[in-house]
Amino acid sequence: MEATLINEFLIKFAENRHTEAEHKLFIGWLKSAPIADVQEVMDRYQQIAATKADYTSGNRLALIQKIEARLDTLSSHDDISVPEQVSWWHPLRRVAAAAVLLVLAAAAAFYFLPRHNSAKAPVAALNPLYKNDVAPGGNKAVLILANGVTILLDSAQNGTIASEGHTAINKTKDGEIIYEAGKGKADAPATAYNTIVTPKGGQFQVTLPDGSKVWLNAGSSLKFPPVFNGKERLVELTGEAYFEVAKNAAMPFKVTAGNQTVAVLGTHFNINAYTDEKNSRTTLLEGSVKILHAITHRSQLLKPGQQAKVGDDILVSNVDAGEAIQWKNGYFNFSHEDIESIMRKVARWYDVDIQYEGNITKEEFVGATSRFEKVSEVLDMLQLTGLVHFKINGRRITVMP
Repeated sequence: MEATLINEFLIKFAENRHTEAEHKLFIGWLKSAPIADVQEVMDRYQQIAATKADYTSGNRLALIQKIEARLDTLSSHDDISVPEQVSWWHPLRRVAAAAVLLVLAAAAAFYFLPRHNSAKAPVAALNPLYKNDVAPGGNKAVLILANGVTILLDSAQNGTIASEGHTAINKTKDGEIIYEAGKGKADAPATAYNTIVTPKGGQFQVTLPDGSKVWLNAGSSLKFPPVFNGKERLVELTGEAYFEVAKNAAMPFKVTAGNQTVAVLGTHFNINAYTDEKNSRTTLLEGSVKILHAITHRSQLLKPGQQAKVGDDILVSNVDAGEAIQWKNGYFNFSHEDIESIMRKVARWYDVDIQYEGNITKEEFVGATSRFEKVSEVLDMLQLTGLVHFKINGRRITVMP
């Protein structure tokens, strides 16, 4: 679909004078468009919507009522043959948001725009079902040394915090942990291992003794030796981490995670292997990796832009690899996910418990938003779809139709 046609459609849509044929054509383009092109279209729609006479940044309630009315209208158009999903978008910056409705499918899509009124009331204060709010996670982790000593990394002072054999363990002013081989005081046992554990609501970055960099997501752990010896560099992961592996052709780097082993020489990749997810996923951004299934022993090579989903077998698909590491860059990214998948991410990052009441929607959501907003902001965006609602009480979030 040419850029001029897209722009014409957006203008017509904003003025409610588009045809069904134009709508279907736009939906067809949207289903296969790269995420960067979609984001550009969302930006363009923001500019168009802001010029309309009825566009205001105030009266949030009136806007929500307008959205709900539009959803009611859309629900009668059963002849629009497109997958049911709800898409809502947020600029990749830490801002509060108001909503402008953009219908992209049989349901709806929301693009969240900056508010012009900076003195807004907290979302939790506006919703009687929110008894309180929950702050986002941050840099929190525990380091467990080979002798069992534990160090709280978020509160440890900068500088050398420990030594393991000839490896010094340093904390930088940026909060990163760096293992520096050859700067310790004594030999470490060949069987010595260190473990970094991030709790729910925590994340952390570590540079391993070989120079490889690892970013750990919330509720994760990484077990590794303080110095790599022998024929391979072996680490163990639970949860999720992004790796930038230092090249060493003579000593392959291997990650065991769930029912897979990922073998590399030097590359950038993300592994999601949480135990509460049905499958583990390895996404390759740069270089090459080999996935080995722990049970079937089947192996599969990945190319950049591919993802391996490992369950009973290994399934490889082409993906937008950048979406897999949005968490590292400070954003939630939801790509055709149901509400239960989304809430598992919310639970890990905000360290909250999730419960469900009633008949919860099975529709899929697509969108992105900052991980550094309070939880009420994230929930409020989801609520604007009209498909799901929430209650907050302490550290428990209840999901309702």
